[in-house]
Amino acid sequence: MSAKKHTCVLCAAPVKKATGEHALPEQLLKALTIANDGALGESAYDMYAMTYRGAKEQETKRLDKPLSAIRVPCCLSCNQWLNETFEKPAVEHLPKLFGGRTLFTCPREDVAPLSRWLIKTVLMSHHPRVHYSGMTWKAKADFPHSEHMQHIPALLKDLRRSGEVPHSLSLWAVLATRSEPAALHPDPDATFNMGVNVVRPDGVLKLTVTNSKEMSLAHIDGTWPAVGKLWPICTDCASCSDGTDEPR
Repeated sequence: MSAKKHTCVLCAAPVKKATGEHALPEQLLKALTIANDGALGESAYDMYAMTYRGAKEQETKRLDKPLSAIRVPCCLSCNQWLNETFEKPAVEHLPKLFGGRTLFTCPREDVAPLSRWLIKTVLMSHHPRVHYSGMTWKAKADFPHSEHMQHIPALLKDLRRSGEVPHSLSLWAVLATRSEPAALHPDPDATFNMGVNVVRPDGVLKLTVTNSKEMSLAHIDGTWPAVGKLWPICTDCASCSDGTDEPR
């Protein structure tokens, strides 16, 4: 397929291959010791390779790092821009995703680089043109697609053009544990609601990117799990203060 058939998801420049940037950046892949692909099924990332052993035959093998197979078309210029603008500033904050409650207790400004990087990563990971290298055709066919995905191309182009997270988006987090199960739910009129879960020793960190003005928290009566709005960081400007910082 010619280069003209593939374009960068951020700037629409031609790219040679449909695969390019890791949707989940290298820094996160290195931090994750065990890839959690349970939502896709244990055979989702089987690779089928034709080998020659006197005769051609088909063999199946597992990808060592299945999450590294999730890629999106991205030109070199945008790839470098993502690294400098979002990924490098967030590296030192990555440990906050995998343990402790610092993410919920520190000032929002302190984790702003991490929040911006998380929003960018969620958008990239759910782009309609995301490519799953090595995933079986059955798994691709069964992979869930959301109507919210249709908004992502415009949001990413806005992010590239302005260098800032789109004003309509916010980032929420809740830590669900065995003793404090919890989930966040956006308002019914929200047109964008996507996220990622991080499995930790102490529970599951549920991160949600949405354009909902408010969030509701489902939890056991008498308990209040670690929960918070991580982005936007300011509360005194019109675009950021429209809504609430606490779930209902």
